[in-house]
Amino acid sequence: MSQISRQEYAGMYGPTTGDQIRLGDTDLYIEIEKDLRVLGDEVMYGGGKTLRDGMGSASQATSAEGVVDLVITNVTVVDALLGVVKADVGIKDGRIAGIGKAGNPNIMDGVTPGLVTGPGTDAISGEHLILTAGGIDAHVHLVTPQQVYAALSNGVTTLWGGGTGPTDSTNGVTITPGPWNIHNMMRSFENLPINIGLLGKGNSSGRAPLVEQIMAGVPSFKIHEDWGAPPAVIRSCLAVADEYDVQISIHTDTLNESGYIEDSIAAFEGRTIHTFHTEGAGGGHAPDIIKVAGQMNVLPASTTPTVPYGINSQSELYDMIMVCHNFNPKVPSDVAFVESRIRTETIAAEDVLLDEGVISMMQSDSQAMGRVGETWLRTVQLAGQMKNVRGKLAEDSDANDNFRVLRYVAKMTINPAITQGVSHVIGSVSPGKLADLVLWEPAFFGTKPKMVLKGGMIAWSIMGDPNASLPTPQPVYYRPMFGATGSQVAKNCVTFVSRAAHEAGVAEQLGLQRQVMPVYGCRNLTKRDMVRNDRTPKLEVDPETFAVKMDGVHATVPAAKNLPLSQLYFFS
Repeated sequence: MSQISRQEYAGMYGPTTGDQIRLGDTDLYIEIEKDLRVLGDEVMYGGGKTLRDGMGSASQATSAEGVVDLVITNVTVVDALLGVVKADVGIKDGRIAGIGKAGNPNIMDGVTPGLVTGPGTDAISGEHLILTAGGIDAHVHLVTPQQVYAALSNGVTTLWGGGTGPTDSTNGVTITPGPWNIHNMMRSFENLPINIGLLGKGNSSGRAPLVEQIMAGVPSFKIHEDWGAPPAVIRSCLAVADEYDVQISIHTDTLNESGYIEDSIAAFEGRTIHTFHTEGAGGGHAPDIIKVAGQMNVLPASTTPTVPYGINSQSELYDMIMVCHNFNPKVPSDVAFVESRIRTETIAAEDVLLDEGVISMMQSDSQAMGRVGETWLRTVQLAGQMKNVRGKLAEDSDANDNFRVLRYVAKMTINPAITQGVSHVIGSVSPGKLADLVLWEPAFFGTKPKMVLKGGMIAWSIMGDPNASLPTPQPVYYRPMFGATGSQVAKNCVTFVSRAAHEAGVAEQLGLQRQVMPVYGCRNLTKRDMVRNDRTPKLEVDPETFAVKMDGVHATVPAAKNLPLSQLYFFS
């Protein structure tokens, strides 16, 4: 058998087992752990390549017989469950059909069942690309529909949030309150090319207002201090959530008016709850809300405003909080409230807790202190920055940063999917799941995806001048693709609802054309269910200095003066 050099092979088919890939301008390097293809029998599109009739394309195989609709060839998959692997990925009927070796089983060895390519197959050349699951941003203030396109431009394919547009309460709170608003927002998302799960208002010490929102369709609740978050509200909402199997996200009482952190933890009563901006600058018991990240029943997240901790974090946060929560800088009590939420010590500790897998998820907090188009960006930036200042994680080998990278990928993909009860549909590159996938050039990983697939169709992509002779001439920028146009939007996207609303026929009642799917398994989760992010250390906060200790050790990092994935990639 003839052989080629490793360098020549990589030039043709991309990296294989043992090869390393640098991510952007970070110092993060991933290494391919396993190659699921058959070397020497690769399937590849192009002139003189193997994906031709009778070669890699099975001549007589039909779509009805299982030929894949789309194959992504020779791609590097980076997935929190799968690891870092080289594979072909097949898509059939909008779902991931298989991950392994694609091709023509009549003449090729080792073709993975379900990955037969034939006349009905289209192809994306993934040889020099990275494939991830679409990002899930589970903290979105639905201030404007244009957020959808900003999110897609950073590789996010699912939004979980609340609001009704630029009302003052939506600017401050991620809540869509009451059946009328819930139904309006579900209809409004019909032609937006992204999955959506709405957060209902959990701020009620009574049962009936909560139940009517579940029956209207919300798959989850948000409790927010701006609407009142005392222990009675927490207990009431958790009781209804347990009954109907929906998740609760909480932003606790910054002022400690109705109780301290210990009172909120007591109100949880060991039940599953999801905490937003767990550090506290985004809101929550001052100064020690961060301690909840050590609780087994708490599924904690961070948001982009405080991550990574930088030299401008403190000054930027002041103005953010003033605007979002309807404060007046001329009122001393408002100023005191805002200042109580900004603590550089806890912000610095947050980076450490994210790096150690104590805080399990990353979210944007879109247009309410955070940036919806920077969730992947901030996540990968932080991973790179933490390697720079903290060194390699104990779990990583000397040769690569796979564990750290996969830990951070999990924060954006599988962990929010598990938390919101949708991991059976999205959140990983797994057979049977919706083909919501993102392709990245390694140099732009975390910053600017090459293309975004929704339900197996390219919905959003970098594209050049439509009047040019090629797809590449300037101006090159993100544009909607066919997966984001016409009635296909509804076919490719999902509106997530409560199981009770789904069984009651809410989709038919509202005339929804999108896929409508129920959430499952939200109420028996613990920190142990958070993939690669399941640590529950003892956390302490000094009430005077706000220094945070993790298992007795001061958790802190210096404020960043320079960050990877910043001005090399963006003008501002």
